[in-house]
Amino acid sequence: MASHPRHRTLQRALLVASLMVVGAAHGCAGSEETPPDKLCDPGENIFCRCPGGDPGTKECLETGNAFGECSPCEERPTSGPGAQSSSSGGPSSSSGAGAGDVGGAGAGGMAQGGGGPTGDAALLAPCQVDGDCQSGRCDHSYCTKACAVVSDCPYPQSECVPFGDDAICMPTCTTAVDCSPFGAPQSQCGFTQAIDNWDVTVCADWGDAHQLMPVNTDCLPFDHTACNLGYPHSELVCTEQGICANGCYINNDCPSGETCSGGSTLGTCQ
Repeated sequence: MASHPRHRTLQRALLVASLMVVGAAHGCAGSEETPPDKLCDPGENIFCRCPGGDPGTKECLETGNAFGECSPCEERPTSGPGAQSSSSGGPSSSSGAGAGDVGGAGAGGMAQGGGGPTGDAALLAPCQVDGDCQSGRCDHSYCTKACAVVSDCPYPQSECVPFGDDAICMPTCTTAVDCSPFGAPQSQCGFTQAIDNWDVTVCADWGDAHQLMPVNTDCLPFDHTACNLGYPHSELVCTEQGICANGCYINNDCPSGETCSGGSTLGTCQ
């Protein structure tokens, strides 16, 4: 996700080249639209996000209703703080992140479960109190548990993320909509780092520590959601060059009450 790790510039160049080839192929005369019962044209390559956040491509399978894996993608490290061992059977990669320790349980969070009666709600299910959860712990309005390594949490549904005095399993997200089951505006999709310093985006009651994608993160040109995580008025957009940048194209990109000086080119909020 962030631009500094995982050779962003080289991968973006490869991505742009592959997309140009795909676009040229689909622009040929006589090409047919994808049938309504299919997801894609077999052999078609589209943009995707690698588990660590870097850009890649994935190919439509012969059936036309599924894609192959996103590639080329860097493997998640299996050593270092918080990383699972290579033989643990844990996740090998993640999605989206960098706030790290952000302190406090937040307005929607609760302290460590007290060991009282437990409920029926599964891990990552919405909850109101510790007693709702099988795990006996309700933080940020979802059932969770303490974790020490990435493989302690079910992947890809969640990540082990430091928060306050410990680390807990947090639901992964792509946009704000993914966090809506846990209550808005308290639960927000935010950019941070997992226990092993791997970039992730997860749902939490971040408060003032809420972060969107960093400037210079790779994105599909004009896919602003890839940068602002579905939060408009943030003055963070994806440019025609395919990177997240501060600025705007329309008034909706700006904080309420401000207007955008741009249009077809990147502008500023005034």
